[in-house]
Amino acid sequence: ADEVLQAASVVLVEPAPHTGRLMVVVSAGETDRAALEAALTRAAGFLRATVAAAVCRRHAPELVFEVL
Repeated sequence: ADEVLQAASVVLVEPAPHTGRLMVVVSAGETDRAALEAALTRAAGFLRATVAAAVCRRHAPELVFEVL
């Protein structure tokens, strides 16, 4: 329901150097970068739970965000 997150788009998802992490590269587009970073921080737990429900792994990966 967050308009800032809805305006953003995921550019790339790849395993980070640590095996328990996924690097998520997000494009801010027209959105303020600081606002998007704050929205991602607020939504990190929800997004991690959503990823955990979609993948078959024993532990949910930590999500690390990079905003372009």
